[in-house]
Amino acid sequence: MALGRARHRSGGGAAWLGMLLLAAGVVGCSGPIEAYRSVSGMNKNDPDPATAPYTANLDKAETGAYPNLASVPEPPIIATTVAERQTLTTSLTGERSATQANGGTPAPGPVPPPPAIPPGLQAPELAALPQPVPPPQTPLPPLRGLEEPAPPQPPTSPVRSPSIANPPLIEASRPAPARGQPSAMPKPGTSELAPAAIASANPQPSPPPAALPPPQVPPEVAARPAPRLPPALITVASVEVPPGSMALAADMKPHLADIVTQYKQRPRTVRVVSYAAAATGGAEQLNAFRSALDRAQIVASALAGEGIPAKQIQTEASPSTAAAPVGRIEVQLMP
Repeated sequence: MALGRARHRSGGGAAWLGMLLLAAGVVGCSGPIEAYRSVSGMNKNDPDPATAPYTANLDKAETGAYPNLASVPEPPIIATTVAERQTLTTSLTGERSATQANGGTPAPGPVPPPPAIPPGLQAPELAALPQPVPPPQTPLPPLRGLEEPAPPQPPTSPVRSPSIANPPLIEASRPAPARGQPSAMPKPGTSELAPAAIASANPQPSPPPAALPPPQVPPEVAARPAPRLPPALITVASVEVPPGSMALAADMKPHLADIVTQYKQRPRTVRVVSYAAAATGGAEQLNAFRSALDRAQIVASALAGEGIPAKQIQTEASPSTAAAPVGRIEVQLMP
């Protein structure tokens, strides 16, 4: 037993040693990731380097140099100098003093031009472009006080509207067309009505309807037999069962005996129709039909007890009418 275990251990160690040597050889060629993919069989679907697209681009990118991050220049530090801060403080102090002297309203003043961008912060592309020529600086008139009236304006303006010799899209005026004369109304034609009808001004009777020829029935249609109409039901008895009743009255037994006699003479389908009361809502109407079916079932049970098979009896609930009030049950026989 111990010898078998020793052999099993020695065989397992040799297998692991062979796998390690194989992995070491593959690692030396293409790295640990490719070695694992080769041992596990994950690279069996890899594309062929000789036919795969963009292989040259990938090889060139692998052999290329990485960018030197130390060569990126430091971001510029935008800060004001001591002289600029002193000038800004002086201007803000003067504006506050002028606002306080005017009762809280800032005194109007010239809008300062935007500050120039330092050459060190300008992009090379912008620096190569020609710089715009600044507009000429016109001296502003002196400011007047609050109580000082506005200077008088000249009576006439020196600005003149330009005159256009030939203005476009403007046509010369044309004389108006001559006034037209309305055409004479045509004289109505002579009427075909009689003079008496025209004098009375009464509407004339409509013409008689056109006489149409009788329809022509094709011979094949005429040769067919006439369609059979549904059989008309025969009402043999009417039973009054008030709503809420659980059984038939004793005086209804002779009517049921007459129905059973007619059925035995010629067996056929027996219909028991019970009339339900009209209701306003859907639930109330459904309850009325259920109550009518219960009353019809009472009559059907009595007929089955007299000898008519239950499979030949049909029960039905129908809305009540003036001729068939609520509580009436009609027993009908098929012809």
